[in-house]
Amino acid sequence: MTSSSAFLSGAAACRRDPLIDKLAVPWRISWPLIVGLSLFVLLLNATGLPLLADPDSRWHVAIGKWILENGAVPRVDSHSHTFTGQPWIAKEWLSQILLTLAERAGGWGGVAALCAASIGATFALFLRLLLRDLRPLPALLFTVAAIVLTGPHFLARPHVLAFPFMLLWVAGLVRAVEQGRAPRPLLLLAMLLWANLHGGFTLGLMLCGFFALEAIVTASDAAQRKFLFVEWLKFGVAAVLVACITPYGPESMLVTFRIFGLGEALGLIKEWQSPDFQNLPMQELMLLAAIFGALACGLKLPVLRLVLVLGFLHLFLKHARNIELLALLAPLAVAPILARQWPSLRPDGGAFLALPAGRSSTTLGLAFAALFAACMIKLADIQPPTDTTPVAALEFAQREKLHGPVFNDYDFGGFLIHAGVPTFVDGRGELFGGDFIKRYADAVKLRGDDPLGLMLDRHGIEWTLLHNDQAANKLLELLPGWHRAYRDETATIFVRTPNQAISR
Repeated sequence: MTSSSAFLSGAAACRRDPLIDKLAVPWRISWPLIVGLSLFVLLLNATGLPLLADPDSRWHVAIGKWILENGAVPRVDSHSHTFTGQPWIAKEWLSQILLTLAERAGGWGGVAALCAASIGATFALFLRLLLRDLRPLPALLFTVAAIVLTGPHFLARPHVLAFPFMLLWVAGLVRAVEQGRAPRPLLLLAMLLWANLHGGFTLGLMLCGFFALEAIVTASDAAQRKFLFVEWLKFGVAAVLVACITPYGPESMLVTFRIFGLGEALGLIKEWQSPDFQNLPMQELMLLAAIFGALACGLKLPVLRLVLVLGFLHLFLKHARNIELLALLAPLAVAPILARQWPSLRPDGGAFLALPAGRSSTTLGLAFAALFAACMIKLADIQPPTDTTPVAALEFAQREKLHGPVFNDYDFGGFLIHAGVPTFVDGRGELFGGDFIKRYADAVKLRGDDPLGLMLDRHGIEWTLLHNDQAANKLLELLPGWHRAYRDETATIFVRTPNQAISR
C-alpha cells in the first residue's frame, strides 16, 4: 500500500470513528442556524428599515408602557380625544409589554433587535420543520420564497412576535393528521402564548377545526373515525378554553369580528387592502412560479389540503397582511404530500447541514447575535423613519403651546400616542369603527358628504397635523379662521385663530 493510499484509508477510518463523530456533534452547524442568524443580521441594520417603517409600532410601545405603569390592562380608551372612555381592550398586551421592555432596554434599536430575533427564529424554525419531510434543497427554496413573500410584513408589531407559535401550532396539527392521531396536549402551550401575543390566534382555532375534519374524513374505518372525532373534539374544546386564558377572557376572540365589521373602511387601511403587485412584483413572481411548478410537475393535493391552500391564497389576495398565512403555513401543509408523491424529496438522514445544530455552535451563534445587537443598539442610533414621525412639527407645537384637540394624519396617530398627545384617529380600527374611519378618510381627502370644516367644528379641533400631500391642507389654506403655522419636509400644521400666523 502506498503512503498516499494509506493516508486516505486512515482519514476514512477517522471519519468513521464514533469518538470523533461524538466530539464533532456539539460544533455541528445547520441550515436553520445559518438562515436564522443571516436574517437577524440583515434586519437589524442602521436604517431601522423595514422593521420600524410602520407607524403603529409607536402606539404598541405606548400601550405596553401604560400597562406596566398602571399594573393593569386597559378596558377603555384613554389615548384619543374622540373616543375617550369608550370600551377598548389591548388584545395583544403581552407583545406590547415585550416591545416596551425592549424599548426601555435599548431604545428603538432594542425594539428592532427583538423583532429581528423573532423573525430570524421564525424562519429557522420554519426550515427545521420542513426538513422533517423534505431534503435541504426544496426546503431552502420554500424558505427563501417565504422570506421574499413576507418581507413587506417584517414590521416591529405584535404579529412578528407571534410567528413562531403560529408555526408550532399549525405544524402540530398537520403532524397529528399525518400520523392519524389527535394533537399532543403540549401543543396547547403554543395556543396560550399565541392568544396573548396577537389576535390572529382565532384563525388558529379555525384551523384546528379544519384539520379535525380532515383527520375524521381520511380515517381508515368507522371505528377510527369515531375515536378521532372524540379525541379531536376534546383537544378543540381544550384549545378554546386555553385561548380564553387572557386578561380579557373570551373577549379577545370577539375583537376579530369587530375588525371585520369595519366593512368598506377596511379597504381604506393599507394593510387591509389587496396586494399591490405593481409595487411588489416579487410577490407576483413567486406566486406565478409556485403555480407553474405545481402544474408542470403534476402535483396532486388531497381535496381538503387543496381547499386549505386556496383558502390561504384567497385571504392574501383579499388582504395583503395575510401573506404570512400563504407563505408560511401552506408549505407546512403541503410538504408531507410532496414527500409521499415524490420519494426522492424525502430526507436521507445524512444530508449536509440538515441535522440539528450542535449545542456549542448554537451557543456561539446566539452569543454572536447578542453581541451584534448590543453594538448596533449602542453605535447605530436606530430610529423610525421621519415620514411617520413628525418630530420637528410636534416640537414646534409644544414650543408654541398649541393646545386643544388635534386633527391628525392617520399615519401620525401612533407617534402622537407615544408622545402623550390624544389623537383624533389612529391605528386602533376596532375602537373607531368603520363609519368614523370612512368619514375621516373622506374629509381628509375632500370627498364624501361630511365637509372638512364641519367635521373640525363638530369635534372642536384647534390645530391640525397632516402629511404635506394631504388634500385637506389645500382647503385649510382657504377656510376662514384657519392659517398655516408650520410646514417642513414631512408635516404641515394649521391653527384655528388668532388672526395672524404664528411665526415659525
